[in-house]
Amino acid sequence: MTPEQRDRNVFRARRITGAIAAASLAACGLFAGLAASATRHVAATATTKKKAAVVVTPATTAAEAATTPATTTIAPVVVTPTQSAPVASSGGS
Repeated sequence: MTPEQRDRNVFRARRITGAIAAASLAACGLFAGLAASATRHVAATATTKKKAAVVVTPATTAAEAATTPATTTIAPVVVTPTQSAPVASSGGS
């Protein structure tokens, strides 16, 4: 193999690895952006899909009742840790 062929092969390998690195960085950025926006998207859809009960009285029409914004209340979650049973282990066989 001549030095010129070796240099062309090295240049080709650098170009291929550079393209792979660029593609992986782009994919990483894409998924990071999707993951960052996923929490806001889920929270927004969870609060808008629930509708509060609106009583239609003679003073309010059905159209007004349909456009009334829904209000939701999220109850806090309380976690109480409990101690688990000890795990038995033999000293070996």
